[in-house]
Amino acid sequence: MTHGPYEHAPAPNHAYPPQPGAQTPSAFPQADHWQGQWQGQGQQQWQGQQPDQYGAPGPASWQYGPPQEQGQPGGQWMPAPTPGLFPLRPLAFGDALAATFRLFRTSPKTTLGSAVIVMGATTLFASLLPVVVGMLMFTRIPYGGSQEDITPMLVSSITLTSLAAVLGLAVAGVGSALLQGILVRVVARGAIGEKLGFKEAWRAGWRGIWRLIGYALLAGVGAVVLIAVGWLLIPLIMFAVLSGSGGDEATIAGSIGLGVIFTLLLGGATVVLMVWLGIKIMFAPSAIVLEGLGPIAAIRRSWNLSHGNFWRVLGVVVVIQVILNVATGAVSTVAQLAVSLGQVIIMPLGSGEASAPDAGTIVAFAVILLITSALQVLLGAIVLVLTSGNATILYFDLRMRKEALGVTLQRYAEQSAAGADIADADFDVQVQRPVSPTGAPGYVR
Repeated sequence: MTHGPYEHAPAPNHAYPPQPGAQTPSAFPQADHWQGQWQGQGQQQWQGQQPDQYGAPGPASWQYGPPQEQGQPGGQWMPAPTPGLFPLRPLAFGDALAATFRLFRTSPKTTLGSAVIVMGATTLFASLLPVVVGMLMFTRIPYGGSQEDITPMLVSSITLTSLAAVLGLAVAGVGSALLQGILVRVVARGAIGEKLGFKEAWRAGWRGIWRLIGYALLAGVGAVVLIAVGWLLIPLIMFAVLSGSGGDEATIAGSIGLGVIFTLLLGGATVVLMVWLGIKIMFAPSAIVLEGLGPIAAIRRSWNLSHGNFWRVLGVVVVIQVILNVATGAVSTVAQLAVSLGQVIIMPLGSGEASAPDAGTIVAFAVILLITSALQVLLGAIVLVLTSGNATILYFDLRMRKEALGVTLQRYAEQSAAGADIADADFDVQVQRPVSPTGAPGYVR
């Protein structure tokens, strides 16, 4: 029997669709082999990586919570660093001014409180010490006896009183150096969002105080020498001009006028030179405190930092000084008017009483004197805090401009927010130190 061209066709499969679990032949047996191998290995690996308690698929994932105790720690969420005293970038003109006056708002007790205590104590000591020594010494002179005994007593009294005045100035200089050390550290901590406590600031202020005193002595001696040279040149110029003028009155008058002009020019040049030198070395205290430099090395460091930024720094300093002079002048004027009014109330003018004042009047005058002295100390403390703080802020500004210190300060701010301890010496980026890497903003790895 002939079946035609389809006589060898396979019999139809009447079991379609296949039963569950049945395997059908495939046209690609090699692909089936690799698929089975991949499924077996992948299933074993996935079963070995069970999800952890935070829903992550394995140990290499980020974990939002406490880090793991074993193995590589994951990311840990942390709050953003606290905004500091000034932006951690090169400061604009307004940023430098705003940061200077923000010192009172961020650390009033540490800054203004320390300044009032230091200036009040040193001013009182420097004022009373020569007065007490002078009273003790000069009151003995009338009981000296003969003229031969009075002369050495007078010389010794003048000498001891002068030494007491010098000692008072020395104590005031030590207090000023201590206050500078405190303010520099307060500004440095404020740059990374930290606040330095009162006790910590005083303990930190004593570190490096001898280097600050050495710098103060160098700056003071330099200023005295510069002023002395200027004042010595003035009479020499006048003498030289008058010597060559002859005896004619008209010539003498012209020579005097020329000498006055030279004197004014020399005095102006001395003032300009002192201002220029003051700007060039104004960052030395900050370099002494934060970088651990000696007085001469700190002056050299300040000189290099201010190079190319003289006019900008001078502009900020002049604006600060103008604001302070206007404010303190207004307060002083009001205080003087109040004192004059108090004196008129206590002892009216034209009363015609020539008798000695009674105890109440003396007490009233003593109270007025005490109030005015306290006001002067307060104003002096405010001026010192603002000027010293502004110098330190400008020091950081120049280092952020020239040395990219803002990047380092930002890293310190993040580490401080994470609980790390930032030492004072860490602000000296000239010394290479290993720094642990930080993660993305908002995380610490």
